[in-house]
Amino acid sequence: MKKSRVFIVFCETVSPLGMNGEALNKSLIENISAVAPMSQFNAEGLSQPNACEIHDELIGFLPSDGIDWNCIARYDRKFALMAAVVNQHHQALYAMVSSLPIERRGISLGLGANVFPMENIAMEVEELTTLGLFHTLHRVNQSIHPKFNAIFNHADLYAKYLEVRLGEVGFSKNILTACSSSTQAIAFAASKIMVGDADLMIAGGTDSILNNFAYISFGKLGVLTHETCKPFDVNRNGAIAGECAGITVLVSEEGLKSLGLDPAFELIGFGNSMDAYKITAPDPSGIGIEKAMRKAINMSGAKASDIQYINAHGTGTRSNDEVELRAIERVVGDAAPSISVSSTKDRHGHSIAAAGIQEFHVLLASMKSGVVPANLNTTKPLQTNLRLPVGVNLQHEIKIGMTNNFAFGGVNCSLMVKKLTL
Repeated sequence: MKKSRVFIVFCETVSPLGMNGEALNKSLIENISAVAPMSQFNAEGLSQPNACEIHDELIGFLPSDGIDWNCIARYDRKFALMAAVVNQHHQALYAMVSSLPIERRGISLGLGANVFPMENIAMEVEELTTLGLFHTLHRVNQSIHPKFNAIFNHADLYAKYLEVRLGEVGFSKNILTACSSSTQAIAFAASKIMVGDADLMIAGGTDSILNNFAYISFGKLGVLTHETCKPFDVNRNGAIAGECAGITVLVSEEGLKSLGLDPAFELIGFGNSMDAYKITAPDPSGIGIEKAMRKAINMSGAKASDIQYINAHGTGTRSNDEVELRAIERVVGDAAPSISVSSTKDRHGHSIAAAGIQEFHVLLASMKSGVVPANLNTTKPLQTNLRLPVGVNLQHEIKIGMTNNFAFGGVNCSLMVKKLTL
């Protein structure tokens, strides 16, 4: 069976590098770093007081439609981030979604684990007793809509919110695979279109680990740097924490006709693999990473040598970067000197479940502008035949690009994008 083509007609994020695509592109070109002292909670005494935060007032992006969305946003940072994306671009998104039948449209989101908002709730407790806590939780968790409440939200909150704002869909799926969540959500969305089950898919994700519980947990795992994030550096020692939310809209050829749009990009391939090597680290051989990339290339119909740029997972951790680099070398072979590789986590941080949509957007911005973002903080790069830009961005056309994301348990996902000639 011939698979349907998958066109990318929309992609936007709210990111530490900007609240929309225009701001993101400017930040990438000017090599702006969002690393700054933490403001969402008191990081005094922690090994890393800096993070990549979104400082814009998110509440201002919530609609005034009779529902108290602020109530949810107050306790759920991930929801506030996703709502900011939807409502900035509500008119364009609604026009696209409403143009197709309900049964031919769907939602696929990558999400992070919910974190109970302990600090916010603690400030609301009026009586320091078990009964006082119960009364507080009952009061703040009052339902504000048949499908929502203020806290204790189930994982389907975000997809339901999209349906309320943009229109009902025939089906939805949530994926929670840590750092590859939204990458896999995009891949799943593409698969639904390729096999003919949908003509329009809203895909993406949202996450923030900038809260006491998640931040300290990742610190305990030893994946957060004590200094700066230095992807592909011999002396790399960890990631910098971040947050992000984003949405991309993928459509079939039939969907494209209905929308009457001229897309700039096509998603031509994806690849998934599972190491099952260790819960917090990839297989040191890189076999799973290699499999994911090879699957994406095989599906695309292109050759590895056709890729001009790979936006790498590149966390700056000891266990990831060299393994990923060597896997890429094996996949591309003799074409290595013509293929650029960089990670942008050194400037926007690691947004965990939202890393996929964030870096998918970075890839599209890079392909649009013809700018390969440099590895900003890398001073002593790992030896490689690949083109590894250090400090200074590269300028060249990117017709075919790839983005990689890998997660706990060795859940690996790669996406391939082609720039279309209009």
